[in-house]
Amino acid sequence: MVLLASNYDQSRFLKAQDLTTEKKFRIKNVTEEEIGIGKDKERKLVVWFTNDARGLVLNRVNNRTIRGAFGDNCESWTGKIIIVFPTMAEFRGEMKPALRVRIPPPKQAAAGNSQSTKDDGIPDILRRAPVIKTDQINPAEIDDDLNDELNI
Repeated sequence: MVLLASNYDQSRFLKAQDLTTEKKFRIKNVTEEEIGIGKDKERKLVVWFTNDARGLVLNRVNNRTIRGAFGDNCESWTGKIIIVFPTMAEFRGEMKPALRVRIPPPKQAAAGNSQSTKDDGIPDILRRAPVIKTDQINPAEIDDDLNDELNI
């Protein structure tokens, strides 16, 4: 057996750099873990998956997204599918790569029309959250557009 130092440099948790595009994950279980070092340690929920050995440490946004879809009891999340995607998010005043979660739309019955609608006539495809690729976001453009709107 070959002993590789790189095997000991792997994180147990998913990071934004690990995903270049969105990926579906099936939740295996949820645990509470001590995350951080020294004084910065805090207890966080970690979602573990059936199709990846790494877990996703839940920040407030991702926690609320999953909880809003599947309920407050983490045990009820088991077996559910989520989509994790890379994006840019503000962290301590700077835009940084981040992972976000969205819930896939429910599968439609295979009844011919893939553009099914609800009572309001809006096709389901228009209800889905857009996928934002990190190369589409330029924080400088966002600030410039906002400044233009505010006439600054």
